[in-house]
Amino acid sequence: MTNAPATSSVAGPVLRGLHNATIKKNLAISLGLTAIITVAYKLMINDPKKAAYADFYSKYDANKSFERMKAAGRFQSC
Repeated sequence: MTNAPATSSVAGPVLRGLHNATIKKNLAISLGLTAIITVAYKLMINDPKKAAYADFYSKYDANKSFERMKAAGRFQSC
């Protein structure tokens, strides 16, 4: 056998503060992704939906709809 030491002289990993550093990194990533997804949802889902509702109600005639349902026999009292 040789006279090599039983343990190696390689420095171990730095574990002090690792949990806090990981939490900070994950929190920053999650907040960034949340902001991006929120803006994307607003632009791709909410804005077209609001425009569709605005378009529908700009052309909607409640009296015409009522007369159509009345003619179809939807109401018992009319």
